Amino acid sequence: MKKTIFYLLLILNLLLPLTIISNTLDGDLGWHLRFGQKLHTGNFPYLDTYTYSKHGNPWTNHEWGGDWLFWLIYSNLGYFGLVIITSLAITLAFLIIGQTFFHKITSIFLTISLVCQWTITHILVARLAMFTALFAALIIYLLERSKNNDKFLYIIAPVLYLWSVLHGSWILGFIIINIYLVTAVTNKVIPIKYQFWLKEKSWTNNFIYKIIFIQLLASGLIIINPYGIKIWQEIIGYFGQNYYKAHITEWVPSYTFPIFWKILILQTIALVFVIYGFSKKQINLTHLLLFIAFYYVAITYKRQGLLIGLLSAPVLYGTIDNASKIFNAKNRFQNNLNKKIIYFFLIITLIILSLNYLLKIHYSPDIWADKIVAKNNSFPYEAVTWLKTNTKSNLKIFNEFSWGGYLNWTVPYDLVYFDGRGAATWRYDNRRTLLEHYFEILDKSEGLKEIENDGADLVFLRRANFIPLAKPDVVNNWFFGDSYLKNYIEKNQLEKNLDESKNWQKIYTDKQANIWQNLNRAPK
Repeated sequence: MKKTIFYLLLILNLLLPLTIISNTLDGDLGWHLRFGQKLHTGNFPYLDTYTYSKHGNPWTNHEWGGDWLFWLIYSNLGYFGLVIITSLAITLAFLIIGQTFFHKITSIFLTISLVCQWTITHILVARLAMFTALFAALIIYLLERSKNNDKFLYIIAPVLYLWSVLHGSWILGFIIINIYLVTAVTNKVIPIKYQFWLKEKSWTNNFIYKIIFIQLLASGLIIINPYGIKIWQEIIGYFGQNYYKAHITEWVPSYTFPIFWKILILQTIALVFVIYGFSKKQINLTHLLLFIAFYYVAITYKRQGLLIGLLSAPVLYGTIDNASKIFNAKNRFQNNLNKKIIYFFLIITLIILSLNYLLKIHYSPDIWADKIVAKNNSFPYEAVTWLKTNTKSNLKIFNEFSWGGYLNWTVPYDLVYFDGRGAATWRYDNRRTLLEHYFEILDKSEGLKEIENDGADLVFLRRANFIPLAKPDVVNNWFFGDSYLKNYIEKNQLEKNLDESKNWQKIYTDKQANIWQNLNRAPK
C-alpha cells in the first residue's frame, strides 16, 4: 500500500502542472514559435520582421535555442507536446531538489511538493521560463554533491551553457554559485571560534579556485552562440531597466494587485523555519543565504514565486521530518491507528484527485483556434477571427501590448507596433525604452498623430471595461476593494482621440476589443 500511495503522489505531481498548463496560453508563444520556425529553415532571424516600429533592426533573442526546441516539439507533437515538456520540467525540478537535500524521495516529500506546486499555479504556463526551476535545481544539486566529490563541478559549465541556449534566466545559475562561493570564502576568513555558527564544511583553496575557474569557463562557453557577446549584454541590460518592472504584471512586486497569497503564506512559513533552523545550527549559512535570496526575488517579482516554491519544499519537509522524530509520530501512528484503513482511504482520495485532474486536462488540437483557452486567458479570439476574414493582409497594426505575441502568430502577414520581445531592453531613444514610449502614445494627446505619421492602418486595443483578470478572490477584495478597476474602466487618451477623429472609424467592437481603421489608408 505504501508503494501505491507513493506512485499515486508521484503521478499527481505531474498531473497538477499538466492540468494547469494545458488550460493556459502565453501570448509570447506566438513569436517564440515564429522564431523557431524560421530558425529551423536554416535562415537565422537576426532582424526584426514582426513589427513596424523596429522593422529591419537587429535584436537579440536570449531564448533562441529554446524557441527552436519549442518549434520542433510543436510541429511534431502539437501544443500538448509543449504542455508535457514544461510540466515535466516542473515535476523534475521538485524531485531533484528533494533528492539534493535528502537521501530519498518519500511520500511525505511528494505531498509537500504537491502543496508547493498548488501555491504557484498562477505561474504555470507552456513557456521556456518553466525550465528555470529545473536548471536552478540542477545547479544546486551539483554544488551540494561537489562538496564530497569535486568531479560534479565539471558538469556545471555545460549545464550553464545548455541553460543559456534555452532561456535567459541562466544568470541565476551564476548567482547561486556565488552564494556558495561567498560562504566558502567566509568560512576561510572568519575566526575559528565563530565557525561553528556557519555549520559549513571547510572547502580547500583548490576547491574554491575550481569554482572560480568553472564560472570563467561557463562565461566563455555562453559566448558561443549566434549573437556572441551580445547575449551577455542583453541579459545584463535587464538589470538596468526598471520601467518594465513596474508595468509588466509578472515583474511587479508580489504585494501588488493581484496578490497571489498562497505562495506568500507558504514562503513566509518556510522563512521562519529556515531562520529558526539556522539559529539551532540545523541549517548552514549557504542554505540560509540561498533561501533569503530566493525569498527576496519572489517578493520583488511575481514570476519568481516558482523559485521560492521550489526551495520551500525541502525546508517544509525537513521541518516535518524533524518534528516527527521529536514526537515519535511514526510509532504513535503504528500503535494507535489501523494503518490499513487509513491507507485505504488515502489511496481512494488520491485516485479521486488524479481523476479530477485528468478530467480537467485540456487537449487542444490547435491552440490558436481554441476559443475556450483564448477566452480564459484574455486573448481576443473573436476579434482576430473577424480581422482575418474582413481585412486585407500586410497591415500595420498599433496593438494592445499584451496581445502582440498573440497577433504575431494569428495574423503573421501583418506587422504590429510592439510585442513582448522588447519589453525590457528595446529603446525608443536615448532617454526612453520603447515600452515607456508605448504608454506615452496611449496617454498623451499627440499619440494618435504619431500613429498616423507611422502609417498605421489599424488600431487594435483592449476595450475599456474589459478586465483581463479573473474576479478577485476574498483576500484581494479585502485588500483592494474596487480600486483595481481604475486602470480598466476609463478610456485612455488614445481611445478618446480615436472616437473623436474624422480620420478613423471604428470597424469592430465586442466585449473585449475595439478595432479602428485609418480612413486615409483604407482601400477605395
